[in-house]
Amino acid sequence: MIGTYLVDKVVLRKTKGTDEWQESATTVDETVRAFIEYKERRMENAAGKLTVSMAKVIMRPRDIIVGKYSTRAKKTISYEDLLIFDGRSHSVVTITKPRDFSVRSMEVYVT
Repeated sequence: MIGTYLVDKVVLRKTKGTDEWQESATTVDETVRAFIEYKERRMENAAGKLTVSMAKVIMRPRDIIVGKYSTRAKKTISYEDLLIFDGRSHSVVTITKPRDFSVRSMEVYVT
């Protein structure tokens, strides 16, 4: 049912972890359907600092990766990923999964 409302295309640029020198490894671009809601919000990021989010991107649920990793599964998202839409790349501020009786979508707030 959520698929009806996902009318925007967003490129999810997933990082593939870090190499032995802690440099970011290669990236993989994946085009996903989403709904973009433009609204300025003040919120805490994953590090606990107050920041401003310019948009909320609603998409199908994915597993959230927190911490270090060396490989990625298909349906995952990380705070180090970038979302690309409107010709700009946006970093992830915070990720939430609103719950009712099942997880139907996830909200990604970006700068």
